Amino acid sequence: MKLKANDSVAAERGTKPKKSREKRDYHWRWVPRLFVKPRSTLVMVNSQEKSTWFAPMVILACMVLLAIVVAAPIKRSNIQTGATLPESFQWWSQEQQQQFLQAQQNLTSPTFMYLFPLISGLSGYLLFWVICSSLLYLSLTLAGSRTSNQKVSNLIAWAMLPFALRELVKALVIIGSKRLITSPGLSYLVASEATGLLAWLRGILRQVDVYAMLFVIFLMLGAVSLSGIKTRKAVLAASIALGLMLVLVGLPSVVSTLLSGLSGSGYGYY
Repeated sequence: MKLKANDSVAAERGTKPKKSREKRDYHWRWVPRLFVKPRSTLVMVNSQEKSTWFAPMVILACMVLLAIVVAAPIKRSNIQTGATLPESFQWWSQEQQQQFLQAQQNLTSPTFMYLFPLISGLSGYLLFWVICSSLLYLSLTLAGSRTSNQKVSNLIAWAMLPFALRELVKALVIIGSKRLITSPGLSYLVASEATGLLAWLRGILRQVDVYAMLFVIFLMLGAVSLSGIKTRKAVLAASIALGLMLVLVGLPSVVSTLLSGLSGSGYGYY
């Protein structure tokens, strides 16, 4: 009788009874399980009708922040000791040298050390998540799948967990070597001064590492179980989406090269 009374009071106030309120599950336990039993974990991810992307995206954001925090002091030290001076700096006029040094000094502010890199890092992964989800959803739909956009977004978010591991390893490497990572992935195969098509290729190679391979494996495993179509068609659809993403990830490197050329002095965070 007391429970019914509470329920009626809650109904009058327009609120849910205490008994019916369920604590939201963010599925943190799936995080380590994904790396041990990826196939069965992704099946559980795909079975959810509601959004489950919170846990992997929060972890990824925290790892991005960690990498930025440990790299900032080293970057500041490089600027203050003149390690970032261009090779032809001695031949510049005194006015140009003063302007460059002043610009470098401004880069040691917290805004350039923490805020801008954090915005850049988070927005990069966010755009990757949104665009990759859209491309995979479109590709699977054209292949005959009737899955929802929400489920595809969940799958991509969980498949991106290896990128959080990448950021963690990056932070540990920076702490251990006390040096910034200037050529991530396979980007060392192309000169850093490359322009045009080679700059685009370098941008792609920056993302090619073991963590990207894990992302591809997780995405393929999840796409097959999620799509509800034949395995061959699901793999083909996922491969098309990944191919388009591979084309797009090289574009920021081209834009960065163009902006560096216009400004006369560019800088990279890693």
